Amino acid sequence: MTIASLFSELMSAIYRIPLQNIVGDRGYFIYQQVYPIYGIFSVLALSGLPVVISKTFAQQDSPAAKSKLLKLTFTVLLAGCLALTIFLWGSARYLAIFMGDPNLFHEIRAVSLTFLLVPFEATFRGYFQSDLEMTPSAISQILEQFIRIIIIIGSAILFGKGFLGIYQMGMIANSGAFIGGLFAVVILMLTFIKQREPLLQDDQDVKVKIERGLALEILLIVVFTGITIFYQFIDSFTILRLLMHSGMPIDRAEILKGVFDRAQPLIQLGIVISLSFVSTIMPQLREANQTKVNKTIIQKMMRVCLWLAVAETAGLVALMPEVNTMLFTTADGSLALAIYMLSIVLVSFINLMVAITSGDDEKNLIKLVLFIVSLVAKIALNILLIPHFNIVGAALATILSECIILAGMYLIYDNGVFLLSRDFLTKVISVGLLMGIVIKALATVSSHYLFLSRGHSILISVVLIPIGVLIYLGLSKKLKILSKSEWEILPMGEFITKFMKIED
Repeated sequence: MTIASLFSELMSAIYRIPLQNIVGDRGYFIYQQVYPIYGIFSVLALSGLPVVISKTFAQQDSPAAKSKLLKLTFTVLLAGCLALTIFLWGSARYLAIFMGDPNLFHEIRAVSLTFLLVPFEATFRGYFQSDLEMTPSAISQILEQFIRIIIIIGSAILFGKGFLGIYQMGMIANSGAFIGGLFAVVILMLTFIKQREPLLQDDQDVKVKIERGLALEILLIVVFTGITIFYQFIDSFTILRLLMHSGMPIDRAEILKGVFDRAQPLIQLGIVISLSFVSTIMPQLREANQTKVNKTIIQKMMRVCLWLAVAETAGLVALMPEVNTMLFTTADGSLALAIYMLSIVLVSFINLMVAITSGDDEKNLIKLVLFIVSLVAKIALNILLIPHFNIVGAALATILSECIILAGMYLIYDNGVFLLSRDFLTKVISVGLLMGIVIKALATVSSHYLFLSRGHSILISVVLIPIGVLIYLGLSKKLKILSKSEWEILPMGEFITKFMKIED
């Protein structure tokens, strides 16, 4: 399941690069503007709801109770998601106008259909996962993403060859989520029919166990699993309108929003890589009474995750014009994208904090309030900053809003809860800054001799990325930021420890 989730996230991030290359910044805007609606569906169907549902299924005492819970869960989700689909379909024109482009209503309607699949995907995935049967969830998740991406890239190619208009391309690309989801539902239902006895009929008098505070837990998991999606959702409804309100023509504003959305695959990749170890430590994180051994494992994983996140952030910020040009053909919006890259380390840290404190039900409401405050701050900061600084203001608004959650989590918990010493944080941030400064200086010197074309950007990146890696590794070894056992957690960790002659 971990491998499937990681692979799906990687696919979901990487396809956007060829998509932007084929359809351009305006075409990318047309697709990306309604993507946050799909993102919320993805959180509900793939990650947030199945986790909570599987936990609730596992707490039942009998097959009859599980049967009754299955019917209850499916019915409640079906009613809620049907109402949401009807609302989105019916209000699509108004939502498109609110987004700033009335022609987007077809895309919104295409995405709205995906919510009809949530009851099937979330319920069956949760049911299987409660019995530790991860294969159906994993296969259906990969198949869903694969079909979706084929449809997206296919529609982009047809647009590039002139067979589709730009809004037709956007509608077909966004319908890929529903079509891919249908394949996932078929896989889950066939597996259920094949492996399960018929649902028990005599479950009327059976009591279903449901924890107090379950609704709050569901809400908390959903919002923090999709934290970046909710900020994107706000951007979809504010950036274009604020740019136009400040006097920018709609065509130019749409292109600029498309440029801003270039950051999404980079941030998604960065967060996926830095947090790829979190699922490994979730069982330990959820234990009520953590042993000393468990705390040691958690501390190691946290240190490695943040060490990776700082490296990714520093490298991308330092090389942003080059990386931007290499991946997206131009250096447009590089300052905004560089600022936005700070989200990698901030969101990674936030997710780690939420994971570590997931067993503390008493403060779940405070965490939710923090999240809501950050969303309100994001809206207010967008309104204040975008008219003056364009997409740079939008990037700053996101970073500052994430800092509110980070600061709030530190205030409501003792620092000791997070198992990270001030010495470690100081060292890892210092090493990241130093590496970033050196690479930025080398990139600046290179730009005096090489015109910033795509070919030259690839050359500069190919040369400077390994230099940055060696600087970061060397300084980390010299300052003893990670122990030998922590180095070995990394991909090719044993090779790194031998190559760098790292000893305990």
